[in-house]
Amino acid sequence: MTSATTRTGRARHLEAVALELFAARGFDAVTVDDLAAAGGVGRRTFFRYFPTKLDVVLGELDDALAALVVTLHAVPAEVDPVAAAREAFLQVNAYADRDVPALRRRLRLIETVPEVAARAAVRYAAWERAVAVDAAARWGCSTTELRPQVFARVVVAAMRGVFTTWLDSSADDGASLRALVGEAFDDVGRGFAARS
Repeated sequence: MTSATTRTGRARHLEAVALELFAARGFDAVTVDDLAAAGGVGRRTFFRYFPTKLDVVLGELDDALAALVVTLHAVPAEVDPVAAAREAFLQVNAYADRDVPALRRRLRLIETVPEVAARAAVRYAAWERAVAVDAAARWGCSTTELRPQVFARVVVAAMRGVFTTWLDSSADDGASLRALVGEAFDDVGRGFAARS
């Protein structure tokens, strides 16, 4: 959910080529050999960067999770979980307009290819755990309690809803995505306001 900063230039190049091939031919029709050839590397080199074809699509989710955790830790402890998560997800979703075409291709694959969607669900569960840990610490309760668990699932579901809405729109810029993230957190905030 953020433009990658931890992957190397070669990995980003392979990823961009792969996303274009998947968009043109369909995920199932593209082989690892196709990806390696289009990226100008051998099969073994490709596997040094990506263990599977799925990881070409989903590796950015891991990078974004790492960025989310760092950002949540940077938000002062006295900030409530909704505001902290809002800040973190706005930062993680700060895409430059030049990165939007690749993001749209990636999200379209996650939304439409069952195998990719199933593997993405595992990654989203890790996002939920990170949000629950942060929220529990801010609320002063156990991560296993209902409130942080529900909150985390709502937040990640809201972000998935943001992506679906953004994909179905004609928006072609990063600002429109961030605006939707803000709107989603407005709605989440009303449901998770501080208890009296």
